[in-house]
Amino acid sequence: MKFKFFTLALALPVLSFLASCGGEEEAAKPTITLETGGITANKDVDAGSKVSFKIKAVSASGTLSGVTIIATYGTKTVTVLDTATGAADMIFTKTIDAIGSPGDDVKYTFTAKDGNGASNSVAVTLSVVPVMASLDGQSGFQIYNANSSGLFTSFDLAKGIPMISGAAPVKDIMDGTTSGSSQWSKSWASANGSTFCKVSANDWVNASSTTYLFNLWKANKDKMTATYTNLTKDDVILVRSGQDLDFNLFILKITNVVDLPAAGNNNDYAQFDFKGVIL
Repeated sequence: MKFKFFTLALALPVLSFLASCGGEEEAAKPTITLETGGITANKDVDAGSKVSFKIKAVSASGTLSGVTIIATYGTKTVTVLDTATGAADMIFTKTIDAIGSPGDDVKYTFTAKDGNGASNSVAVTLSVVPVMASLDGQSGFQIYNANSSGLFTSFDLAKGIPMISGAAPVKDIMDGTTSGSSQWSKSWASANGSTFCKVSANDWVNASSTTYLFNLWKANKDKMTATYTNLTKDDVILVRSGQDLDFNLFILKITNVVDLPAAGNNNDYAQFDFKGVIL
């Protein structure tokens, strides 16, 4: 019996030593939840509408260091909330205007940061859809060769304004001709990430509401491109503006294309009518 006791006595320090060599334990994480009384799961939301989140955060160590809300969509990131605190727990409601434009899937990530350095997150995705409204229409605009002088070479679809020069964020359409080129490219590009897709003549006739254009975009979103080439009379083009708008879809009809043959004459242009929600 004495020998067995002696063996056990030797084993205990060894086990204690091995346990102490197992590395540092990971700090306990705080908890963060989305509570009833606000959005708690993925859903569709109207563009520009109010959205509310009821957030509960509880420290694991007795002290929270902060809570953040970050919205991400496409290549964009928006900090909705970044607040410091020394409380043991928090429960509060945050109400904001829905971020993004129709067609955007906006991921909201809620993170609780603990005083012990650990953190924990929860996320929901809100898909932005348009509010039903009738479309406005305007006609008779021209976008000229980028190498022309004193003529409109870009266009702000949201306000229906042609521009000789202008800030990149509102250049939904700009002529795609390379600077100094002797030949007009008959193409459009964008300075703000707008995208283009050719659609049918019937779409031009039938497009009368935001709902129609949104459904048209959903059917063609995988075909949208950063440029539109070979501008041709009677082309009908769907454009998704790169601006952050409550409604960001427009439909255009090319009514004339003038390609001047004389060398050095850069007054070529494409003329168009368009429909959308114009500010």
